[in-house]
Amino acid sequence: MKYILGLGILIANTAISAWTEGLDFKKVEIPTGSDTMAPNLSLMGNHFALSWIKRNEGQESQFFFTRWTGSGFENKNLIAASQKMFSNWADIPSIVEAKNGDLYAHWLERISSKQYAYGVQIALSKDRGKMWAPMGWLHDDESETEHGFVSLIQDDANVRAFWLDGRKMTKASGKMALHTAILDGNEIEEERTLDANVCTCCPTSAIQLTDGPMVVYRDRSSEEIRDFSFVTDLEQGWSEPEKIADDHWLMPGCPVNGASIASSGDLVAISRFTFIQGKPQVILQIYKQGQSNVRKNLVLDKKAPIGRCSTVCSKDAIYTIWIGKEKKQAVLRMAEVTPNGNVRRQEILCALDAGFTSGMPRSILSGGYVWVSWTDSNCIHLGRFKVNQ
Repeated sequence: MKYILGLGILIANTAISAWTEGLDFKKVEIPTGSDTMAPNLSLMGNHFALSWIKRNEGQESQFFFTRWTGSGFENKNLIAASQKMFSNWADIPSIVEAKNGDLYAHWLERISSKQYAYGVQIALSKDRGKMWAPMGWLHDDESETEHGFVSLIQDDANVRAFWLDGRKMTKASGKMALHTAILDGNEIEEERTLDANVCTCCPTSAIQLTDGPMVVYRDRSSEEIRDFSFVTDLEQGWSEPEKIADDHWLMPGCPVNGASIASSGDLVAISRFTFIQGKPQVILQIYKQGQSNVRKNLVLDKKAPIGRCSTVCSKDAIYTIWIGKEKKQAVLRMAEVTPNGNVRRQEILCALDAGFTSGMPRSILSGGYVWVSWTDSNCIHLGRFKVNQ
């Protein structure tokens, strides 16, 4: 492997370049090491943070993060370590910065020895991540069920959490629900149910819009239709669940494939993986705030994609990342779309494993680059490409 040293960082010229002849996509060296998983990216100050889990077989799993400074990564900081940490390829930890600079982090821990009995732990840092104080469970119950797939966003001076809550599933007839709560200083408040019957294990995605916070999630009907819905906190209170689109995907089990929502100004973009008339597709939906009844849906990939979408927006473009196929090889794909809904270009970023070990790709827009994290060969990776921001 050949390295280029520039601006105090190591940029690796690897076989990625063979896939990206029209795009200058480069891997960035990160202070994470091997046996790592569950990478995530979050805006922090003028830059961003990368978080991940370090697995230690037979010992504590560790939840770390490192902050990008503009020219390199700081030393990694430990958020939490536990033998009870539930490390999952799809349900990944996250960090969010409140408006006052406080940091909140979430991860999963086992509630009991049962296979799928786990909950969401929250921690707070008031010194930019050097020290973390545990806040306990996000949810107000400790039933031996699944709680997870959390989205954390700023909500005025506080942070709002959305998650899937399985407390009703102690009975065979029980359903997974979508919950929300407010993180206000050291307190977790105002927990409530937003949808009482949702898909059991698809990631949520949330954003703060002009009208209020909005969360997108895979819904579930009594007929086992698993299309995406959203709810928004309006002046008069939370809206009723409303479908993003009527894909009419009949699916008897959870596909573990969420949507991704992003915005810039009044532009809103939502990418999703779905089946339409029995065929898998990755679709990007675009609309303007205040004009949600006029939505444009663009099919980005219908060549047997795997999905696991991640979308970011600038004022000039929408960038969507997902796992697709190139012949028999799984690849990380990128589409750049104009705000008017024209596909400007599509590129293959790199090859990766097609199975669960490839995890959930994540992307973020920072410093004139789109940064992309993914997992391959039991190790997390980070790459970037230049954009007009």
